[in-house]
Amino acid sequence: MSEEIDKTSMTLVVEGKYRVTTKIGEGSFGKIFAGVNSLTDEEIAIKIEKSSESSLLKNEAKIYKLLEESPGIPRLRSYGKEGIFNYMVIDLLGKSLEDCRVECGGCLSLKTVLGIGLQMLRRIETVHENGIIHRDIKPDNFLLKKDGNMLYLIDFGLARRYLTKTGEHIKEDTGRKLTGTARYASINVHLGITPSRRDDLESIGYVLVYLLKGRLPWQSIKCNDKDKRYNLIGENKTSKNYWEHFPDVPGEFILYLSYCKQLEHDEDPDYEYLRNILSNLYKRHGYTVDNLYDWD
Repeated sequence: MSEEIDKTSMTLVVEGKYRVTTKIGEGSFGKIFAGVNSLTDEEIAIKIEKSSESSLLKNEAKIYKLLEESPGIPRLRSYGKEGIFNYMVIDLLGKSLEDCRVECGGCLSLKTVLGIGLQMLRRIETVHENGIIHRDIKPDNFLLKKDGNMLYLIDFGLARRYLTKTGEHIKEDTGRKLTGTARYASINVHLGITPSRRDDLESIGYVLVYLLKGRLPWQSIKCNDKDKRYNLIGENKTSKNYWEHFPDVPGEFILYLSYCKQLEHDEDPDYEYLRNILSNLYKRHGYTVDNLYDWD
């Protein structure tokens, strides 16, 4: 089926104007292609899934629609069905933070990590303000625009509402399978507890440490059985405290993670407090606020 999507998509023209050009990746589901609007020559991204599958793409398009006008969220151009495919057209962006990490020799400087950390917190706060949790925070899902250093959050395939239609917070439940990417998943998600805002924030903490150090302690865990591997990663995360896991990172990152870990399931996070942790470290090192990053 995967090859079928690739082959058919390469000749696909959506709405008579959006033409697929090259494959650029895969999301939590479906394939992502670069394309062009043949009427305007503008570059766009097209995400495609087989329409016989449960339409995760429809859910994602709804979330992009809900978040339109939000800074750092790609604009939804169109969503619909073409032949046997569902498609979604959004703004085309540039490199991911994972691409940048690799290009910069495997890890990023403290100045860069703090700068992008502040941007990540703004993005996730905006998403949360709209009643949505992302549930798959990782470096591959933060992209830069081709002509600047504004960070964009993408891939809402696993996202869901944490507020009901009546404004109630979703209930805390247990016994759930892991949602998202095990490497960056929060401890509560490993324990099978319903994800909420605190888990997105904890994942951002792990992403920042990963970008700074180039790896996380549990990356060496190998196991062919996926569920068993997830369990082993979860056990590793809980086997030591943050100071033991990350002995050589600035204490502010430990402070950040410890705050996220002690949040209640439905508690309103203090985003400003978390931003202050990062910005105070930035100031203490005397870094210039110049919007310049390692890849510039």
